[in-house]
Amino acid sequence: MLRFVLWGVLASIILSGCQSQRSMPEVSYMDFDQELKPAISGAGFFPIYTWVPENPSGSQLRIYIEGDGRAWLRSGRASFDPTPVNRLVHHLMMKDPFSDIAYLSQPCQYEMNSTCIKNVWTFERYSQKVIETMNHVVSEIKESGGYKTLELVGYSGGGAIAMLLAAKRDDVISIRTVAGNLAPHYTNQLHAVSEMPLALNPADYQEKLVDIPQVHFVGAHDSVIPEAVSRHYENAIEDTSCVTIKSIEADHQQGWINSWSQLLAVQPKCDK
Repeated sequence: MLRFVLWGVLASIILSGCQSQRSMPEVSYMDFDQELKPAISGAGFFPIYTWVPENPSGSQLRIYIEGDGRAWLRSGRASFDPTPVNRLVHHLMMKDPFSDIAYLSQPCQYEMNSTCIKNVWTFERYSQKVIETMNHVVSEIKESGGYKTLELVGYSGGGAIAMLLAAKRDDVISIRTVAGNLAPHYTNQLHAVSEMPLALNPADYQEKLVDIPQVHFVGAHDSVIPEAVSRHYENAIEDTSCVTIKSIEADHQQGWINSWSQLLAVQPKCDK
């Protein structure tokens, strides 16, 4: 049984955990013009909640990847349920006219099983086991829909996931991130919070990412994942010809929805 958290019931500030004090109304998969179907994938170690096209219509799929959700109640106290209160990703999807779009939660959001312990969404975020799980799910969705190529869109912590997934695959043709946590260790140092020792670092996979066009949208007023995080990633890699960083009048949650249609028109490209 899916467990949905009602919007506005609980809200808290989550450092490097991608949650805002301001929540927004939920969006259902039934609200889309495109027919989507929800499912819980058990393809990997942890349950992943997905929305996928009911009737695939093309060879290319655009996958939106959720942020870290409600990982922490407050500094030093982990949440019992990482399901996001902030439904920004779903609202962005509503603005996307692309023919085939899909949604991936992070592990244990919306649905839990015996593998879902607090470390999964706190100190083990972006770990090898998490990336392997989500990669299995992506492969499952791609195969079931008959897709050939993928575009990845990651919000906040989902930005790190998008980069790390792309580094494992050969079918990702572009990456977009929204307030993306592209340097998890640096972000935790910036906020002076506990390290995540098992978190993988996107810059460590630069050789595999070097030819994938990337656009990283950063909020000019974002105090959770400031522009410095994306710049840290940019400075850590040798070849930035496929990397674009674009500042938007937004904070970590507000300011993205109304501009998303225009931001989608910014095509990821390589200047080579």
